[in-house]
Amino acid sequence: MLFRSRVRKKSSLFFLAIISFLAPKLEAVGLFQPSHNARYGGMGGVNLAIGGSPMDIGTNPANLSLKNRKELEFGVSLPYIRTVYKDKFSDPDPNLSYENSESYNVLAPLPYFAIRIPINEKWTYGGGIYIPGGGNGEVSGLTRITPNDQSLNDWSGMKLPSPVGDSRRIQESYSSTFYLVKSTHALSYKIGGLSIALGIEGIYSRQIAYQKFHDITGNIEVPGQGFDYKSKNAYALGGIFGTTYQITDTLKIAYSYQTSAKIPLDGSMQVGSYPSRTGVSGTFAVPERHGLGFSYGTDTFKIGVDALYYNYASYTSTYKQTLAAPVFPTAFGQTNVIPQNLGYHDSWALGIGGEWIVNDWTWRLGARHNSGVLRSEGTNALQAGIMVQDLVSGGFGYSTGKWKFDFTLLYYLPVRVYNGGSADWNFNHAAFSKEDIRVNEFKHSLRSDIPAILLGASYSFD
Repeated sequence: MLFRSRVRKKSSLFFLAIISFLAPKLEAVGLFQPSHNARYGGMGGVNLAIGGSPMDIGTNPANLSLKNRKELEFGVSLPYIRTVYKDKFSDPDPNLSYENSESYNVLAPLPYFAIRIPINEKWTYGGGIYIPGGGNGEVSGLTRITPNDQSLNDWSGMKLPSPVGDSRRIQESYSSTFYLVKSTHALSYKIGGLSIALGIEGIYSRQIAYQKFHDITGNIEVPGQGFDYKSKNAYALGGIFGTTYQITDTLKIAYSYQTSAKIPLDGSMQVGSYPSRTGVSGTFAVPERHGLGFSYGTDTFKIGVDALYYNYASYTSTYKQTLAAPVFPTAFGQTNVIPQNLGYHDSWALGIGGEWIVNDWTWRLGARHNSGVLRSEGTNALQAGIMVQDLVSGGFGYSTGKWKFDFTLLYYLPVRVYNGGSADWNFNHAAFSKEDIRVNEFKHSLRSDIPAILLGASYSFD
């Protein structure tokens, strides 16, 4: 990485450790937030050709050279994801038919910290640490049929009294957490109206997931069933490139490219009653991102348009975990390979936003449309964050001396995704044996909207 000194390296690792403690409760907006700070959040995430904040390290580091003063920036994004998951299994036997409706809401802090340090008239350094995204969800108390369509006692080996032990109905709980923390360091070079920058991204990640079963009353956990997976601490490297060109005194154009990154989520899994935890290997790929931006700006008014492309389909359409032993149960027998069809699609985003400065106050508005990353074939109960598409935002900033303070209200509009039988989630809940597969009888939907508050501050110094 592009560290200027050993002290800066130790400081970055210190902030990485702090944010890592916050990350396990993360519920982020997909794998990428539209912006990483409160200022850009108020403009609908638009920033590529506007720039001017130290957090440009995460979007277009070429804009680090737009200002020639040292600046420290920090803050937090507070998305509150509201989710409703519903499913239904239809069967001629009323004792097997069921419906579920589960709501879960999560407030999750996504902190950020960055610094910009001009080295000379041409070179500028920027570095920081932030959480670009991830995902977390938990559903519990979902009515299910036993995986092999037997009674609870026959399936589990328990000896519960009737009618609970003789029933084929049980309850399922499932939780999954995945998050990213990035430490980015970049150098920007300016010559005339052209700025070019290159940065290195250090990525920390972890994944945790479990599945539990209870009897239909929810009071007794079924022993020796389900799984508990924990990855090791995972580290990877990525890169970011950016360039900005000042066409006229008021017009700018910008391009940014963020590389993909392969994250080794090796770990271990306890599967059912298997006597020990089993080693697990798997690699999750974060997609690359291309961004093109235009802006018009004066000293008191700026407006920009960003167009972005996320190449999800080439990197995150599937995710496969390989176990050291064939102990994972399926309708076709035990296996050591757990393929997951995420079904993510390439995504386009178009945003427009601007800010207007009046004395010490700055007023901001913005909006953004995203094509859907998550569609019906990849849905399950825990993918609410990645499915959001459209957002609107507004905010303000206040300057006093060397300090600036920013406040933003952002709202991701409601969206619902339906599935009628094509997802892995359907198959896992409607395939009871090789001869008994009823995916057409299982249907589910997922609805989500996200209000968010973003708070930020920056300090300029000589």
